[in-house]
Amino acid sequence: MTYQSDPICFEIYPQRTIQDNSRPTELRKNLLQTQQQLISSISRLGTNLTISLRYIYDPNQSPKLKTYLLIARPHNTHTEEHSEQILSLLTKGKLSQFFTLTPQPNLTPFQNLDWVQVIGKILKHEELIAPQNYYLPHLFEANQTNDMSAVCEVLHRLDSKLILEITLQTYHNPNQKSLWVNAINQMLAQLEKVNASTSGIKDNILSVTSALYQKYQQSYPNSDLFQYSIKALAENRADAFPVLDTLINHAIKETAHGKRCRIIQISKDKPGFSESLQATKNVDISSAIEWEGWHKNNSEMSISQAIQPQKKGLAKFGHSVPFPDKPSFNHQSQPPMIGGINSEQNPNLPQLYNAVSDGSGLAKLSSTPSPSRMVDLKPLHRLATVQEISGFFRIAVPKVDTNTFLEGNANQIPQEFIEVFTIEKVLRKYREKITEDTYVVGIAEDGKVCISDFSKIPHRIIAGETGSGKTNFVTSVIYQFLYANPSRQIYIVDFQAGLHYQFIVDQQPTVQMVTQNQDCAKLLQELWNEHEKRRQEMLTNRVRNLNDLKEKHGIIKDRILLIIDEAFYIKMAERDVKKTIETHLNNLAAQSRVTGIHIIYCSQTPTSDIIDSQTSNNMGEKVIFRINSSTDSNRLLGEATAASLPVEPKGRAIYKGLDGQPKLVVTPYVPDDIWENSLI
Repeated sequence: MTYQSDPICFEIYPQRTIQDNSRPTELRKNLLQTQQQLISSISRLGTNLTISLRYIYDPNQSPKLKTYLLIARPHNTHTEEHSEQILSLLTKGKLSQFFTLTPQPNLTPFQNLDWVQVIGKILKHEELIAPQNYYLPHLFEANQTNDMSAVCEVLHRLDSKLILEITLQTYHNPNQKSLWVNAINQMLAQLEKVNASTSGIKDNILSVTSALYQKYQQSYPNSDLFQYSIKALAENRADAFPVLDTLINHAIKETAHGKRCRIIQISKDKPGFSESLQATKNVDISSAIEWEGWHKNNSEMSISQAIQPQKKGLAKFGHSVPFPDKPSFNHQSQPPMIGGINSEQNPNLPQLYNAVSDGSGLAKLSSTPSPSRMVDLKPLHRLATVQEISGFFRIAVPKVDTNTFLEGNANQIPQEFIEVFTIEKVLRKYREKITEDTYVVGIAEDGKVCISDFSKIPHRIIAGETGSGKTNFVTSVIYQFLYANPSRQIYIVDFQAGLHYQFIVDQQPTVQMVTQNQDCAKLLQELWNEHEKRRQEMLTNRVRNLNDLKEKHGIIKDRILLIIDEAFYIKMAERDVKKTIETHLNNLAAQSRVTGIHIIYCSQTPTSDIIDSQTSNNMGEKVIFRINSSTDSNRLLGEATAASLPVEPKGRAIYKGLDGQPKLVVTPYVPDDIWENSLI
């Protein structure tokens, strides 16, 4: 068999089992794990192996969105065995349980690209901080729950062609690696000298820079690495950015070491466009489009020259040339020479990577490493570990469609998903699950009852758009809370004039309600006072919780439930009132678990500008009905499934409770007339 070096191409189709599966949440989790494992396996397959995942959107084709996987096999390892390993991994490995990979006879969709008007690329966020001369190529912090659904939603809203391409190439370049490994070590040593010269004064920029390079030092030298290319080729000049921006929002998390990626766009008439387009045709990596921001003289400086400890006395008036703080483009017409090696002969060497002035950079590595230059660090922005890149390299997971799997799998799913599931049925079948600590959330897709426990998770967030079942679910919690103990107190803050809960207040003397921000502030002050009173009583009696207070001293303190509905209106309060409300909410959320005061926080879209992050971080349980935004679903649950829930039937939600695993549940329906009957 003659080894074929031409790229091979598969079109990817979801297996029927994905569409018909009656456990979509569990299946989705397994599928995401399989894709993570696939990338790890690819990283170990061989030198210069290139694999490219591509989404082609064309409004004039059917279906409009198609997915392809392309592999450019190694040129330097011409063995039949290696080729067979690659094909077997893709077509017979675990991925084949979820997708069918159909070989394509040619690469025509990726060769006829005359329609492309603009190319947008995602790169690691790079910073050149003056006057310290710190270069920071921030790491990717992958979001492992990205299922590409949000990106596909954006693609389906386009009116013109677009290709989204995520290309990875296994990295094996020992000469270049030696340079940046030494540069990382020397950078950390120099930063330590700078730190020693600060006389104990805290320098946040220095701390961030040191932490970043420590992370590189710990993870890069001994890891399997990829060169990456993430780009969008668009027919409409305005379309590349929203697609790439959505991908960034869902593929990575923003942390101290993982700042938001940079998006660079160039049009057809700009330098670098044709080289990047050709790389797409060849299934290759191109570095023709870059954010450089380098000043040539400074980039060639040694790290010890560029990064100087703080000068003292008259020396502090000395002069140094800072890096520029704005991006610039430098597209060279001739490929640079690196230690006598033409970079065109080794595509792993980036265009910006120049030799030292005497051309002996690589030769010196064979003996004593020469002082590292700032430019030696530059390759880091084009490399990524398996963990880093895994949030981007994702085959789209089909949405959860409860209507589909209910129709096709009626004999495999709980009856509660087919019949109307009412609070009366909860009482008949699961009465023993309703205690002073617990209540029934609903029935999961595996038929098991989901139980919430106030003693283990004190506070919870309920979200959902109008008509999704959110308010009905809150009513279910109220009913079960009082069913377990009708004397317990419930406080409701309903900023919509109390329309949803007035009939409950009228029937139940232990339920009180306020509808104005000023009254909400007063109520929270009273609850905080009650918290402090209970806490002091526990301190006096030397107990740590309400159960011990009851069992050891006979002092009964019932749990109290606080419900904040339509929390958006808190942001509209006057400044002093708003501050009072948020302060007490934050304090109660953080401290009231032991005193038995529990918060249910409700909103159509509990985004960060509606619910304070300090409060949100203490909300351990989430019940999320249908919401409009995949971004909000990801933020709340770590996945986008809540945005895919159907409008009908109502009452379906994604529940994330004690085990931390999102589950599709059907929640009980509570008719209004049930309040006319006794709760006992």
